[in-house]
Amino acid sequence: MEPRRIGLLGGECTGKTTLAEDLAQTLPGFVAEEYLRDFVSTFGRLPTAADQEGIYLTQQMTVRTVERAAGYSETPWVIADPLPLMTAVYSVVYFDDHALIDAGIADASSYDVLLWCSPDIAWVAEVGMRDGIGFRDRADEVIRKYVAPRLQLTMISGDRESRLATALQSCGD
Repeated sequence: MEPRRIGLLGGECTGKTTLAEDLAQTLPGFVAEEYLRDFVSTFGRLPTAADQEGIYLTQQMTVRTVERAAGYSETPWVIADPLPLMTAVYSVVYFDDHALIDAGIADASSYDVLLWCSPDIAWVAEVGMRDGIGFRDRADEVIRKYVAPRLQLTMISGDRESRLATALQSCGD
């Protein structure tokens, strides 16, 4: 059995990880976690523009690895938290580099469900990982301008229960 794939988009602190965990428990599914966190932990620094393509490709490989595991265990869903496309979004936000956008959109178009997490929840600081509400809003703006017109996205907003209900409806459950 080949699992179906859900991709999550949204800036920092928009509820992607909470939604991924809730979806994984409810559907059920496996979560392909964000490689960027491992990068920062492993190298002890934030990525540079030169690191972005490698982070993007590693996130893609992470999703593929989790897909294989899900297939072997007959788990019906894989949730990309986040989509590799988010690396392209962050490349625009931090480096004004659009080089990964087309590849990220092409990759995202192969997913079964694309969920865009709204920045309508409280921003919470996470030292070394989150840069601030302004960066979250800029990521949302980049998604709105460069991504949303090219992909069919479901907006996820509201409280935790509303977000999960909208996501499940998009998944056909």
